[in-house]
Formats: sequence, structure tokens, C-alpha cells
Amino acid sequence: MGEGKRGKPGSELERLVIFEQLAAEYFRMVALFQADAEPPAVPSSAGGTEGERRHWIELFRAALLRKFIVRDEHVSLKLVVRALRLCNYSADRHLTEGTEHVVELFTAEMVQGRQRVLPGPGHDEVPAPDEGPDRFEDVLYGRLLHGDADRFRRSGWANDYARLSAAADSRFDAEHALAKALELVRYGFAHDLLRSPEAAGDAAGPPTAGG
Repeated sequence: MGEGKRGKPGSELERLVIFEQLAAEYFRMVALFQADAEPPAVPSSAGGTEGERRHWIELFRAALLRKFIVRDEHVSLKLVVRALRLCNYSADRHLTEGTEHVVELFTAEMVQGRQRVLPGPGHDEVPAPDEGPDRFEDVLYGRLLHGDADRFRRSGWANDYARLSAAADSRFDAEHALAKALELVRYGFAHDLLRSPEAAGDAAGPPTAGG
């Protein structure tokens, strides 16, 4: 499935537990650091220190969002969708339809050069087109999260603040899918609708209509 083994959740249910807490923390961070007013178009001498502060908050926000949108991260939306499908042992309609809505909201364009389209049931993944040297991942790995030399060299365009802000904005569109997934996980836990696939297999099947 493309998921690394290091630090992997012990079950699909644990994945959802971890996701719920991390997604809630992410949105709390966004709220705490929300700007009081619209930022200038780009950090500049006119924007001064405040413009530069907004720029860095935007970059850190994009870096924290990464774990939810890059496909091989343990709490990526791709794997959370899979976990919701597997743990929805009673086939609750709200969970089922909401999960497919997350798939519709989360598109390949939200992660340049890395993300793949989320598959529907019984379908293979569709690779996203490579966006070339403009991939936002180069900024994250070459400058923010790591000091990868190759990516650092490819991320020279990061000094173009308007272009970098536009690339980050395309990632922030994923917050709609993230919020929907968080709402579903909270709903599932609140109504005792989520169980590990192994545990669900040992329990009685879902009730039949009229039963």
C-alpha cells in the first residue's frame, strides 16, 4: 500500500484514534495562528516584519498539513479513508457516504508531484502528473523539514513569495477533506460505529432489515 513500517499503527482503529487527535491539533494550531486581517500579497518591504511573519506561518502550516496529504504517511487521508471503510463494521450510511465525499474532496493536485488520486472501491490508484521542478515537496524537504541538497537546489523558486504562496494555497484546499474526515471519525467514535476489522469479524454480523 506504500505505507512505511516504521511507527505504523497497530491496527486500523488505532490509526483513526491517532488521526483524530492530530487533525484536531492541526485545526487548533490554525485557529491560534490565524491572522487578524488579510495578509499582503507577498512579504516585502511594504509588508515589513508582519508580512514576513505571515509568510512563515503559512509555510509552517503547510509543513504540518503534510502528514495528512502525502500518501505514505500513517495518517494520510488516503489511509484514513481505507481505515474508515474497514472499521465501519455496521456499514453506517452516514459514514459510508461521508467517506466517499472525502475521496471527492481530496484531489491529486493538492500535492504536486507526490500525491495519487484516492481509489474508489475495487479501483487502482491513478498517478498524478509530475509538475516538474515546481513541486512544493522540494521546499519542504530542501528547506523546512530536511536539508536535502538536490531538493534545495530545485527549490530556489521559493524566494518568489507570490509563487510559493500560490503553491501552498493549493495544499490548503485539502483542509476541506481533512475537516470532513475528522467529523466522520468523531461521529463514528461517538456512536460506537468503528471497530478494528479483526474484532468486527469476531462479532455478529450487522442486523438485517426488519431484524
